Amino acid sequence: MGPVGSYMRTIIAILMLCCMLTATSLNGAEGEPADQPVGTGKAGAFQRISKAVGGVRTISGKFRQERRLAMLARPVDSTGRFYCEKPDRLRWEMVHPEPSGFLVNGNLAKQWKGKEGPSDAFETKQNPLIKLIVDQIFAWTTADLKKLEQRYDIKVVQDEPIVLKLVPRSSKEKKYVDHIRISFEAGTNYVHVVDILEKGGDSTRIEFFDLVINSQLQQGLFD
Repeated sequence: MGPVGSYMRTIIAILMLCCMLTATSLNGAEGEPADQPVGTGKAGAFQRISKAVGGVRTISGKFRQERRLAMLARPVDSTGRFYCEKPDRLRWEMVHPEPSGFLVNGNLAKQWKGKEGPSDAFETKQNPLIKLIVDQIFAWTTADLKKLEQRYDIKVVQDEPIVLKLVPRSSKEKKYVDHIRISFEAGTNYVHVVDILEKGGDSTRIEFFDLVINSQLQQGLFD
């Protein structure tokens, strides 16, 4: 994958993460009492995830990315951190080995490379790749999770802890991605690991950890 493919992986990872910020529910779960029995299969998995994330306003944490390439004997590892706040704020940073990142605050965005490098400020509509990320993120943080099934064919691989397999429906995404495997954390039903399996055998694993829910985020993170 080239630069577009790299952004596609970032888009997918953030999309999966931002499913945790969605306020609405799935497959009839909306409006059901909290003690309503939850079934198995796709409907049960969606209902459990929806119940877990309904009250999330902010989420922050760290991620570890392992990139496996067919041409390399060893994986390429990197680490970073992220901050999300409803309805339209996101900061995504790569810390190691090469600092870089971007932030979004409504219709405005900044992008930077290097620890001391200057940031490039712009409106999101001026950068098609950032705009694609932003549009998808903001759609997920406000919309019904049923829209996930418009983008992917979803199968439940495991009920406890929840593991989902997503196969892209769009021809654009199919050029890069064979399927995505999302593993949720037992007990919390938050996204824990995203595995992105690409055409040709390359793969990316992104593990989220040290999650903090509904904390007061530091001022200036989105400036």
